Amino acid sequence: MTHPESTILPIEATIDLAEQKFQQLDLQSIGLQATDFQEVMAARKELAEISHNSVAEYGKNIASKTSGYTDELLNLVQNKDLDTTGQKLNQVVQVAQQLNTSSILNKSKSSGFFGGILSKFRGAKSSFDQHFNTTKEQIDALVKEIETSQNGLKARVNTLDKMFGGVQEEYKQLGVYIAAGKMKEQEIQQEISTLTAQVQDQNTTQRIYDLNHLANNLEKRVSDLQILQQSAMQTLPMIRIIQSNNLMLVDKFYAIKNITLPAWKNQISLAISLQEQKNSVQLANTIDDATNELLKRNADLLHQNSVDTARANQRSVIDIETLEHVQNILIKTVNDVIQIQKEGVQKREEATTRLRALQNNLNQLVLESSSGDSKSS
Repeated sequence: MTHPESTILPIEATIDLAEQKFQQLDLQSIGLQATDFQEVMAARKELAEISHNSVAEYGKNIASKTSGYTDELLNLVQNKDLDTTGQKLNQVVQVAQQLNTSSILNKSKSSGFFGGILSKFRGAKSSFDQHFNTTKEQIDALVKEIETSQNGLKARVNTLDKMFGGVQEEYKQLGVYIAAGKMKEQEIQQEISTLTAQVQDQNTTQRIYDLNHLANNLEKRVSDLQILQQSAMQTLPMIRIIQSNNLMLVDKFYAIKNITLPAWKNQISLAISLQEQKNSVQLANTIDDATNELLKRNADLLHQNSVDTARANQRSVIDIETLEHVQNILIKTVNDVIQIQKEGVQKREEATTRLRALQNNLNQLVLESSSGDSKSS
């Protein structure tokens, strides 16, 4: 009967060796510490019975969670609430800008020389009053809608905090699986070295081949997990940026609602009285401006037509610049075609050389394979 200690000691020695290999890994690069050894050993159990399926499924749950967080983050980035709030703020600005008194005085021109100039000012005050009241209602309605969006943005900040913690945990778990996978890779390589040193037979050769194949698959799987871990690390600052944007947007709207909008309303109220005083002067100035504009426009048109007519009469049928351009393009075309033909010849010569090298390599591989088969037989 085997003494109990005889079975315990090898296990303890194996654990010590595994811990030594664990400490030799670049733990910092995968987000782990020396105290995470037990978690790595627990993850390593998934590779206890190494096979193609166990390698393919290794770390699948962790990868799925990380992908889930990434998808959720993208949904938050694309969430229409954020865009809607920004659009509402822009609408507030646009609505207030519509109250610019000059826009009321500069509507589309009527037909005729002085047609509509007087009628443009006839209802200026009543139009402005009506416009002001309508705009005030629009701003008040927009404020209520944005307040609703604000509450949603503030709530989403808390959701992003939870997501941040979850992604941090998944980052560590990916590191655990990466470390366990690397340790298993070393174990497989050790076994391959041991088998290679033995006398080769058919079973040993096949075992070495299988282990090499499994080692390659495991290395690829660990590499995939490292890429996922890097993606998780990139997700963390993205979450903080989105949170910061949400808070800045909320704060910005508070400033607009509490400072900007009251100032607008006060100034708009004053503008109603000032507009009434300004109408008389603007009426006279508009008539004078229209008269001067008509005279200047006719003079400018006369000058432009005369100059254009003279230039058109003196212009050649074909410009010398056009002939120069055509000849330059023809020369460039011929040179480019010659150069392309030369490059084509050179590439085909290079392809022939490389093709011969490929054929030689393939022939060498076939000869070595045939030699190995004859030795084994």
